[in-house]
Amino acid sequence: MLRRARPRSSDGFTLIEVILVVSIIAVIVTGATFGLGALTRTRLRSSSYKVMSAARFAYNRAITQGTTVRLVFDFEKDTMAVQETYSPVTLATDEQLESDEGTAVDPWDLARARIEKPLEPPVPRSPFQPITSSTGKELERYKAKPVGDGISVHALITPHELDKRTSGEGAVYFFPGGVTEQAVIQLTDSSETVYSVEIHPLTGQAKIHNFAYEPVDELDDRGEVEDPL
Repeated sequence: MLRRARPRSSDGFTLIEVILVVSIIAVIVTGATFGLGALTRTRLRSSSYKVMSAARFAYNRAITQGTTVRLVFDFEKDTMAVQETYSPVTLATDEQLESDEGTAVDPWDLARARIEKPLEPPVPRSPFQPITSSTGKELERYKAKPVGDGISVHALITPHELDKRTSGEGAVYFFPGGVTEQAVIQLTDSSETVYSVEIHPLTGQAKIHNFAYEPVDELDDRGEVEDPL
């Protein structure tokens, strides 16, 4: 009596099944990568618009209130704040202050520091203060806030600093009368993608570049003059 042969059972995957599984995994990974890239670009774009909006506000406030306004960027905390002063200021460069940071100072305070301590590098105080309401209360919306979710301040390029700033604190200044520093603020994310916000002098308008933009020519140094207040 003949016995029917039992079908051979397969203990593993066939080649077609392996190829199919690998293809599905590849599609999932590729989709996740593209999705993550789109998400980070969206965050960078959103943060760039936030900086652009702050620059526009600073420009308009400097004109309407007759103050000197600045955007302050903290590289360690990755924050941005808006500050202002009613005092006349001058933008002192690294060489003028003989220090490692160009900044805005009260010219009278700077002169007094040089007279009182001629042999020491002048370290005048900054006249800038947080923006306050009519009652003198500091406005919460203009305090230091993160530039974005998972977004870092990559670099700051301004005419009053000799080198591109990548650490510490840096600022962009807006003067009464519509005079603004030309500046570039670079933002980055965890994938090291960089977006740049370029602020134009005179108009205070900003342009967003989806790469690490750096001016070919030297930046306009209109900010390095005493405020006409």
